[in-house]
Amino acid sequence: MMRLANISMMALALSACVTDGMDGEPGPAGEDGIDGEDGEDGSDGSDGQPGPEGPPGPQLAPPAVYTLSNPSGANQVAAYVRATNGSLSRMGRYDTGGAGSGGGLGSQGALVFDAASDRFFAVNTGDDSISMLALDRAGQLTELSTVDAGGVRPVSVTVRGGTVYVANQGDPMATPVGANLSGFRVVGDELVPIAGSTRPLSAATDVRPTNITFTPDGRFLVVAERFAHRLSTFAVVDGVAQPGAFQTSAGMQPFAIDFSPEGHLVVAEVGPGTPDGSSVSSYAISPTGTLTPITSALATSQTAACWLVVSGGFAYVANAASATITGVAIAEDGTLTLRDASGVTAPTGAGAIDLAVTPDRGFLYSLAGNPRAIHVFELGSDGGLTARPTLTGVSPTAAGLVAR
Repeated sequence: MMRLANISMMALALSACVTDGMDGEPGPAGEDGIDGEDGEDGSDGSDGQPGPEGPPGPQLAPPAVYTLSNPSGANQVAAYVRATNGSLSRMGRYDTGGAGSGGGLGSQGALVFDAASDRFFAVNTGDDSISMLALDRAGQLTELSTVDAGGVRPVSVTVRGGTVYVANQGDPMATPVGANLSGFRVVGDELVPIAGSTRPLSAATDVRPTNITFTPDGRFLVVAERFAHRLSTFAVVDGVAQPGAFQTSAGMQPFAIDFSPEGHLVVAEVGPGTPDGSSVSSYAISPTGTLTPITSALATSQTAACWLVVSGGFAYVANAASATITGVAIAEDGTLTLRDASGVTAPTGAGAIDLAVTPDRGFLYSLAGNPRAIHVFELGSDGGLTARPTLTGVSPTAAGLVAR
């Protein structure tokens, strides 16, 4: 009994000494375990039901060639459907809303087309106005806006990105003559004059502008001043032409201008007016609009080289007095050489004037003769021209030419 009592007492004393200690601070969290490998991709679900068919895309108007009838009275655009072999057939005539002059205009760019907006722009020299016409899918033209040209005797028009400029020859019997250029904006279906855009040309006398066009980048306007023997450039800032810079042309009587694919300016020059005295020149254009000759007054051995159009690596010049077309090869650096040593790449009708090339560079069209006819040529890869059937019955006062 005594021994049991002692053991109980010892157990009681031991239990009294063993108490719970205070909890310690928690240890740091362990690092995340390594991610397991990605599972395999599930199988693709089945395709959904096809959505509804969208509306049909725009239908382009049929390919065609256009010229201004330019009679003494109501002016019209005459349209001719263009077949795949280049041949033409009558499609219709469409009023511009202005009046023609009843005679030759002595200019390039009397009618131009803006493919971005499907609109034509035409000069109406008989009442000193310009017109904008819309082209629909059927090939029909509708006059949208006809406005005062901002000067006397408008002869050439150019358009880029909704900005339109016209060159006005002025009145040669007046003092001053008043040759100028003037600008317009396309606002919806209206042509709206641009404030401050009207600029005089190089002199108050009869400088006789014959062609106006935007440079490919739209930063400048270039004007050929035939009687002044000058090429004039106008910087364009927010659509407004700035005061002009006037340079003497490399050849006498510059008449028509166009640009090579690399952006070099190519100019057809009537010359001094002597037989076989015409020429063609090329220029580089600096960022400030300065023109530097590359090829200066290359003789073509033809007479009255006036109208000019560029097609890829070739330019073509219509020689009004020689009744010929001269092909000119354009190198990538802008250097010019005659395709044919004689200067004759193809004969055409007497009084050859306006030229136009199709967008695919397949055909060249030449407006010539009195009464007028449109001569058709197939373009070869070597710059050669192969005659195709001529379209007769064109208005005897026709001026300007567009191919699309």
